[in-house]
Amino acid sequence: MIFDIFRKKIDPNGTLEVLKTDIHSHLIPKVDDGSHSYDFSIKSIRRMAELGYSKICLTPHFQSYKFKNDEDDILERAEKLRQVIAENNIKMELIVGGEYLVDSGFRKRLETNRFLKMNNQYLLIEFSFNQAILGINELVFELQKMGHEVILAHPERYIYFYEHPEIPKQLKDQGVYFQSNITSFTGFYSKRTIVECNKYIANGWTDFLGTDIHNSIYLEALVKACQDRKFRKILDTYQFLNNTI
Repeated sequence: MIFDIFRKKIDPNGTLEVLKTDIHSHLIPKVDDGSHSYDFSIKSIRRMAELGYSKICLTPHFQSYKFKNDEDDILERAEKLRQVIAENNIKMELIVGGEYLVDSGFRKRLETNRFLKMNNQYLLIEFSFNQAILGINELVFELQKMGHEVILAHPERYIYFYEHPEIPKQLKDQGVYFQSNITSFTGFYSKRTIVECNKYIANGWTDFLGTDIHNSIYLEALVKACQDRKFRKILDTYQFLNNTI
């Protein structure tokens, strides 16, 4: 049954308490391809509390064509979710950001400088998974010049990074933070993401970890990843920045 994941006991040796904060999630209901209901969000946030999180950053998609979210509307919906969580006696701090796709309409957004940032500091962006973006270094520089500290979501998933490792290196040289998905370390998306995650860890490039939770399948993969011996070793030995947010 699909909701068995909400009833399984969490191994006390397999929590994510050391991270404290999840910086990437899709738990505001019905705004993107993430949570479809308050019921799912409530159950997921309760589960994440059991996994050791005390703070979750809500990062709905912002895209020019598919998910045309509005910042003010997202803030209102996030406040409603906070109320629902409190009514259900779940102790979890919810902060708001966004996951902004660098697409054909991103420059227009750049002109308005209207973004939701974690702690009014970190701007989470994502790229197309399959197609390289021209002028990305200049765009990142422009964002930084405007005072945004840029975090790139799940770099291990961008296929063109595999054949062009100079792209992520240039971004790191520019001071871009990298956020890997926890489930990428255990092959949830593909076996190649395991290779890329380990490479970034070896290079000292991974700054943050995120759940990127969209639905119960993602949540089940997260719980399984927490039990993975190789991932636990990384979590125990590598210094991530999640708990600074």
